[in-house]
Order: sequence, then structure tokens, then C-alpha cells
Amino acid sequence: MFAYGEDSDENPNKCLLISYVAKRNKNVLLLSTLHDDSKINDDTGDAFKPEVITDYNLTKGGVDVVVKMKSGYSTARFSNRWPYTVFCGLLNISTINSQIIYRENTNNIITRRQFISELSKLLAVPHLYRRSQIPSLPYLLSQKIRNITGERPTPNRDQATQAKVRCEFCPLRKNRVFFSSRGFQNERSEEETFSSEILDEEFSVFR
Repeated sequence: MFAYGEDSDENPNKCLLISYVAKRNKNVLLLSTLHDDSKINDDTGDAFKPEVITDYNLTKGGVDVVVKMKSGYSTARFSNRWPYTVFCGLLNISTINSQIIYRENTNNIITRRQFISELSKLLAVPHLYRRSQIPSLPYLLSQKIRNITGERPTPNRDQATQAKVRCEFCPLRKNRVFFSSRGFQNERSEEETFSSEILDEEFSVFR
């Protein structure tokens, strides 16, 4: 079955859609902008294959390679949402194209697995950097992110979000509490703590 696109001034790209049943319950759909007729290749005998099919079979080596590379390391997941499936397909093809561009520009031949791994890390770095700037982010998590991104810590003791923490140097009966921001103790609380310890030592002889 052949379907022809309308050739007009508004749509000059005329195309041909073909539906060919090679086997029972197996339909092959091809869209071609090269062919514009319904010629049958005589060399195919009783198969009656159109020239669109035979021309595709002669030049489909690159398509098979791309399909094999996509299936080897794919970002696709089982989903009934076709926009998500199309997006994953475009993402797989973009990784293949980017590796080819990288190889041609740098002459550095690396495995596809290594390239995808490094590419995913580089794409995640900007997001990690933005997340590390969140004031309410836990200190240990922020440090781990900074270790991954290679960012040097820039302590800021005047942040708006501070937490109350019990002083570990003061005795429990004093219950001294200070404000801590990302693991940095309040200097005033530390000075009061050490001065309190000194006073306790000085006045211990009078007890």
C-alpha cells in the first residue's frame, strides 16, 4: 500500500508512505522523501518488494548499529506515556552523536560505558552546585556534595537559618545553648564556655 504526500507551494517536501507486509501479522512502515512512485523491484521475485524497501535494506547498516548501541546502554524504561518514550529515544541518540563529536575533536577513543558515565556526572554537577547553596541543607550532605564537585567550602556564620545546639563543653546543669550554622560554633558561646571553666578553676580553692 502506498500513500503520497501532497506537493504544494506551502509544503514542498513531498514524501511517500509505504506499508509492506513481509510476513503474516508483521507490517513494515517506511516514510521516504527520496521516492515518489510505487515501483516494484523485479529482482525480488514473488516477494514483490517495492524499491523503497530494497533501497532501505542496502543502506540500513548504520540504522542497525545505532539500534544496537541504543539497546546496549539505554535510558528508556517501560512506560505507557509516549512523550517519555520519545524523549528517552532522543536522549539515547544524543549520547551517540555526542560521543562521535567528542572522538573526532579530541582523537580520544574511550568506551561507550565510560563516556556515558563521565557525561552523566558532568551534567549533574550544575544541579549539585545549586543544591549545595541551599542554607537549610544538612552540613554532612553539603560536604559530600562539595567533595564531588571539587568546590571549596565557604563558611558563612551569618546565615539566616541557624539551629540551636547544646554546648558540649558546658556541664548539663547549666544547659547552655548556642546557635550553630553548618557545624560552626558561635564564638561568643565558646568564649563564655572557656571563661566559665577558668572561673570554676579559680574559685574551686574557696569551695
